[in-house]
Amino acid sequence: MDSLIQKVKSCVNVAEIVERYGGVKLNSNHQCCCPLHSEKTPSFSVREKEQDWHCFGCGEGGDAIDFVAKILNLTVIEAAHRIAEDYRITVGDSKPSAKSSITDYIKRCLADIGKTNYFEKRGLSKATIRKFCLGYDEYRKAVVIPYSGKMTYYQTRGTQDKVFFKPKTEDAGAEPLFNIEALRLRSKEPIFVVESPICAMSIYQSGGNAISTCGTAGWRKVVDEVKRKKPLGGFILCMDNDEPGRKASRTLFDELTALGVQVIEFNVAGDCKDPNELLVQNPKKLEDRVQAAKIALRKKYATAKDSFDALELQGENVEPPTWIVNDVLPTGLAILCAPSKLGKSWMMLQMCLAVAEGKEFLDFKTNKCGCLYYALEDSKARLKDRMNKILKGRVAPTDVHFVIRADTVDNGLLDKITEELRSFPNIKLVVIDTLQKVRSKAVKNESLYSVDYREMAQLKDFADKNKICLLFVHHLRKLADESDVFNMISGSTALMGAADSIFIISKKKRKDENATLSMTGRDIQQNDLVIAFNKLDYVWEVEGTAEEIEARRERREYEGSPIIQTIKELVKRNPISGWCGSAQDLMKAVYDVTGKQISESPSGVGKLISKYEYRLHCDDIEHKASKSNTRSHSFKKIIRGIPYGYQRTIYEKDDE
Repeated sequence: MDSLIQKVKSCVNVAEIVERYGGVKLNSNHQCCCPLHSEKTPSFSVREKEQDWHCFGCGEGGDAIDFVAKILNLTVIEAAHRIAEDYRITVGDSKPSAKSSITDYIKRCLADIGKTNYFEKRGLSKATIRKFCLGYDEYRKAVVIPYSGKMTYYQTRGTQDKVFFKPKTEDAGAEPLFNIEALRLRSKEPIFVVESPICAMSIYQSGGNAISTCGTAGWRKVVDEVKRKKPLGGFILCMDNDEPGRKASRTLFDELTALGVQVIEFNVAGDCKDPNELLVQNPKKLEDRVQAAKIALRKKYATAKDSFDALELQGENVEPPTWIVNDVLPTGLAILCAPSKLGKSWMMLQMCLAVAEGKEFLDFKTNKCGCLYYALEDSKARLKDRMNKILKGRVAPTDVHFVIRADTVDNGLLDKITEELRSFPNIKLVVIDTLQKVRSKAVKNESLYSVDYREMAQLKDFADKNKICLLFVHHLRKLADESDVFNMISGSTALMGAADSIFIISKKKRKDENATLSMTGRDIQQNDLVIAFNKLDYVWEVEGTAEEIEARRERREYEGSPIIQTIKELVKRNPISGWCGSAQDLMKAVYDVTGKQISESPSGVGKLISKYEYRLHCDDIEHKASKSNTRSHSFKKIIRGIPYGYQRTIYEKDDE
């Protein structure tokens, strides 16, 4: 046994033993307040040369083993065994390294974690306990908290009293930050800064990522680490709710702000002293406050367009879309597509002149503003001739500016447009005819979609930033798509995805007089207009919506049908009894009434009557068809003012 005692004395340093087991920090003169009794003035002294210690206050003294025996209330033999176990000292061994002994100690304590419920009482889950490799020192009756996954530094805390102990290591530098790995991750998640490791673990368990300064003075280590590693995420400072904590928080806030780091102060603990106290009282509330802190940081450093919640949006006065042409063309990125030689350049010039003059365009009101027209496929002579034909002798507006040559998007186009906007601030509409003339060069091995997406995103950002409408004229594919006309846009789907407004001019046949203007977008209602180019006035005109045009066509067909004309005449001749007969009888009647021979079969006559039954009813004619093998049709006058069902009763009685 004597050999063990002598071996322990030769392998340990009394100053290290005092700090490790006494939970104290010696000053430069190797003095401190005595850990064996309460005092305010340091009276405890260590002599490293003699490897002993003495307290002038209580009179105690001795060597390293004596100190452990007194501080842990052990016998000298028990104390020697305890030191030997902690430092893994046996007879014949040389002095072990501090790192290895500390790591082994932490691992032994980790195996004994089941012997205490201290962390459970502090609100920590088993998963959190495993995550941070928490342990228990049964002899010291203290929990063990490693500072990092490397297990080269730890803190102990007594389970029966608030006694802390932090050992020395062979690591260079002072005491590290708890959970420093979180600070060194290249993550954009914010980092919570708290005082104690228990609070850091409480934040982690509640959905946050936290480090502990292990005291108010630790803020300097945070600053040093930020300077070295430059973390991507911001910082949320939530030190203890006391004056030292608030002072340290304000100092750290100023230091991080000076470094250009995103940082806020946020009282995560609420009315509690620290986050762990709130975790014990109300775990759900701590989770909510952790999330609220993240949102607060995001809101502080985000623009109004980037971050908002539903309640904020509901109460915010959001500006409506700014229209160049009401209900048709808002500001943003727009694309107009049409086959070649269909008159899209005529339409663009017509629109620019109308907007500059504040006149209607395609029956829609315009908001007068300046226009910049890149006519990249035209000459001055062609532009002049086309403009004069549209104006018809009127003086040209001064707010329309023309450009006939331009660079590509990646070679100065947007810079040139910016110069024009500075020179003429009234310009709100920029038309580029055509898109293909200003396309950027593709990067090697870059897909068509990537090229389109990259370029369109750049153009949209430019339009939004300058609050203008940037309208590109583009081409359609040659192959038609009857299912969706917007699938005919030349290029990838990125073009349609990036644009705010899209317009398609199409014809079923090139020789057709009418064309269809299909429109869709984020701020406009999807619609189809039937338009036609007036060759006398050299302008595009609206014939109506596609539905209106189809309704008018169907009405003309209905009114011009010999069968319908015959039915109306037969009912007119017999207003009370009406007319009844087969389809063949009706075909014979057509010749008698109109003098026209019809080519429809009896079944075709029946289909036509069914098609126009609703229109007949609107013209006060009721149609009934028998369900027997000898199918017949009856037509009678509807008497307005009598309920429809009652009319049927009258007619049925008349039939009898």
